[in-house]
Amino acid sequence: MNAQRPHPTPKRPTRPLRTLRIATLGITRCAVGTLVLTRAVDTLRITGIDRLTATHLAWVARLAGIRDLALGAGLLAALTTNRDTTTWLWAGMIADAANVSVFATSTARGHLPPVLGTAMTTAALGGVAAAPLTRTTHTGPGE
Repeated sequence: MNAQRPHPTPKRPTRPLRTLRIATLGITRCAVGTLVLTRAVDTLRITGIDRLTATHLAWVARLAGIRDLALGAGLLAALTTNRDTTTWLWAGMIADAANVSVFATSTARGHLPPVLGTAMTTAALGGVAAAPLTRTTHTGPGE
């Protein structure tokens, strides 16, 4: 009388939805990387750093921009050539997790304004959380 019903398994994205999500991650990462790379001083100024200090530290922001641009381009290249995107997704998650740590610590220590630091931490956390949304039950090239 106690027949066990199978528990519904959570739905995973279909291949077209997975592809869209991966493409969105790649494009977003490329856009952020390009913005930071080309507007490094302005990007740093948003955090409250004065123009002179931002000019001296722009190279650090450019490094982050280049990293995101490379991760996004690699992800998109793997996606468009039907290669496995897993390594690119993991690399992006690791980079975003490092950003979460840095932004949260900087905010807690008062180096970033609370609202901006929270927004930056949340955005980086979104990058960490977004990659698992691309998982699917399908296997094969690019999966």
